Amino acid sequence: MPAVPAVLSDDYVERCLWQSQVDPPERTPGPLPDRADVVVVGAGLCGLAAADTFARLGRSVVVVEREPLGWGASSRNGGMVIPELKAGPRTLEQRYGPVGLRMHAEVVEAFEYVRDLATGDDPVECSWAEPGMLLVAHSTRHVAAVRGLVDELTEVGESAHVVERNDLHTEIGSDAFVAGAVVERTGSVQPAALHAGLARRALHAGAEVFDRTALRSVRPLTVGHEVVTTRGVVRAAEVVLATNATADAAVPHLERRVLPVGSYIIATEVLPADLAASVLPTGRMVFDTRNFLAYWRLTPDGRLAYGGRRNMDPTDVADARDFLYDQMVAVHPQLAGVPVTHAWGGAVCVTLDRLPHVGQVDGAWYATGCNGSGVALNTWLGHRLAESICGEAPLPACAELRHRRIPFHSFRSAYLPWVGRYLSLEDAR
Repeated sequence: MPAVPAVLSDDYVERCLWQSQVDPPERTPGPLPDRADVVVVGAGLCGLAAADTFARLGRSVVVVEREPLGWGASSRNGGMVIPELKAGPRTLEQRYGPVGLRMHAEVVEAFEYVRDLATGDDPVECSWAEPGMLLVAHSTRHVAAVRGLVDELTEVGESAHVVERNDLHTEIGSDAFVAGAVVERTGSVQPAALHAGLARRALHAGAEVFDRTALRSVRPLTVGHEVVTTRGVVRAAEVVLATNATADAAVPHLERRVLPVGSYIIATEVLPADLAASVLPTGRMVFDTRNFLAYWRLTPDGRLAYGGRRNMDPTDVADARDFLYDQMVAVHPQLAGVPVTHAWGGAVCVTLDRLPHVGQVDGAWYATGCNGSGVALNTWLGHRLAESICGEAPLPACAELRHRRIPFHSFRSAYLPWVGRYLSLEDAR
């Protein structure tokens, strides 16, 4: 059934709200240097955190970014800082043994790392808050999973509790859900501000950042690598590929192991305080248990940002906007008629096992695949990988996982819509 068209404000734009509120940082002027200790490919949160850490450890660092600085998913996402891996610690241990428990401990460390960036002695100004998270079960089939997650988290000392259906009104102004789980260790940021602040931090530490500079190839040498870009060639002892969902044919080994999946967000006009409180009385970050999950939050300036997608068919921002508005009003009828001011989209990097991965391709390092939870995890992975390369810390636990190829990757545009239909049927059960 077609979605009812969204109500649009007079100043509606198809542009990321977060990016419209933040001035992008200055990039490094002039030509590329011909040598560096490290070249980082990709100036998202992962690449910038790696560059910042390398520079602070005394390495000369060049960052190359294909798009304008601040363009990508690192500043387009929902701004939810969630330490999670799509499974609780006990489940991870059952599947992967001690590596699973270490991965859980590291996502908690990732959260603390971003918290420290935002609140430490020299904070990155990004509207940091810690409202906690509310996971809501959209059907009775998912209540056991919600309860199980709470059990697993409390076993390892996390503050989490189940919210029964009769009590959900204290957490969310909606009758659409049958149970919920509150997890306290969850933060929120203005993601474009976090990205811009991290870029400035890396530049101040001595990293050089060149945007509109696409990677053509990475060639291993007897010692080090030759990084060929659209603006020149840089020789470096180490290379870090932080391309995430934008991995392309320049590094085919990596491209075949990640799947870019679109996600879209709408933002309403600023809500009256009483209306905002009727939607999310506690101000928590919210997402549901669907395969095509929805996620929503109040923004620092008092709007509702509501994200998700309908299926895995090709779509555009306008179609996604109308679907999300229809879904938002179904969940929160009190928002009917509230205009949308911004709508935008981006790509989430999905891996076959829904876990992050760290590895090497012909001697070049990479970190990728945060599967929608990258604000904390992707940032920390860049930082930890840089520390590891410099001999300051062990590699992340996910470096011990096998990073499998996406089956029939070249034909994904043909089969993904059918995968999406199956997942949609599961969500409807």
